[in-house]
Amino acid sequence: MFKHTKKVFLLFLFIFIFFNVFAGDGTGQSKIFSTNIIEKVKQATVFIHLISINNSAIETNNGRGLCSGFIINDKGHIVTNYHCVHNTTELKLAFYDEDDWNLYEVKIIGIDPLSDLAIIHIPKRKKPLPYLNWETREVEDGTPVLAVGHPYGLTWTITTGIISHTERIIKSPYVRMLQSDTVLNSGNSGGPLVNIKGNVVGVNTLLYNPTGQKTYIGMSLSIRNDDAKTIADVLIEGKEFVRPIIGLMLYDLTPLNREIVIGLDDVKASGIDIPNTFGTIIIPQDSIPEGLEALDVIVAIDGIPVNRQKNIVDIVRLKGVGEKINLIVIRDKVFVNVEVVLKKLQITAAQLFDKTTPPSPDNNSTEKKNEDDLDGVK
Repeated sequence: MFKHTKKVFLLFLFIFIFFNVFAGDGTGQSKIFSTNIIEKVKQATVFIHLISINNSAIETNNGRGLCSGFIINDKGHIVTNYHCVHNTTELKLAFYDEDDWNLYEVKIIGIDPLSDLAIIHIPKRKKPLPYLNWETREVEDGTPVLAVGHPYGLTWTITTGIISHTERIIKSPYVRMLQSDTVLNSGNSGGPLVNIKGNVVGVNTLLYNPTGQKTYIGMSLSIRNDDAKTIADVLIEGKEFVRPIIGLMLYDLTPLNREIVIGLDDVKASGIDIPNTFGTIIIPQDSIPEGLEALDVIVAIDGIPVNRQKNIVDIVRLKGVGEKINLIVIRDKVFVNVEVVLKKLQITAAQLFDKTTPPSPDNNSTEKKNEDDLDGVK
């Protein structure tokens, strides 16, 4: 009798789970994101209209562009991409609110061009502001995600996908990005990428398209939530987000590319033995910190083994400018300890986002300084 009752219970439990998980919303289609979560994210996502001069992300002759952004607190602070505010002469936003059709003037609170993040503020709206929370747990591969933005001016468009990779290094090892298959296009920049709880896991920023065209081909990139929140918290306080660096040009060395390295003219001329190991080799350059030499191979920092530049940055990013670190390098078959003082990373917004050619009314297209065939999502 007990076994029969148990079988009946398990059968009903299976039916309950099946219809709740797979039956969807009654339309015959499964629905991962609830209506309440979708509405919440849309209400916290803003429409940004801008006019910008000498901005490589803007291709129109009149400098007009569209972006997205999202509110992160009840004080009116909004996260967006830096390229959405670079050299702007006009910056306004609108809310997802049928009772409020105003375009609001906004103030730029803080910028971090390297990560392509900016904080803007809406001080005059009296109505309570809906906002999104950052996800505090680590994002995993395969996580379902939803994006809200304004692709090609189609306002508050929703697209969904999954996280394909949690740590893509694209423009700088100091900027870690999520890769997803969520459809993003021009107008999605600065919008939120959220999980099923409606918490922000990324800031939509780039498309990957090896053809150079600004169209989606299955790979989108978003600034990771942990990095974005850390930077945003500093910018909201009116401070600069400072990054420490060793101050070197490096190249990842592996047993697979060693033959290429030892065949270079500078290496052959030096007569230095390049080790058959993993590490990062110091490229010959004009300015090298005291104690280090060109073609040294860095293999450890503060006793922690490092195999590539990413490993170095993962250690250095947690330290402060002016701090000392201990490097272990291999120099012509000898292990050497060198103490180095960390410097401040210096890079300007103009270096990253100014057009490579001067603005011209006769120039319908502009070159874009862009590595790895990545296109900014305006």
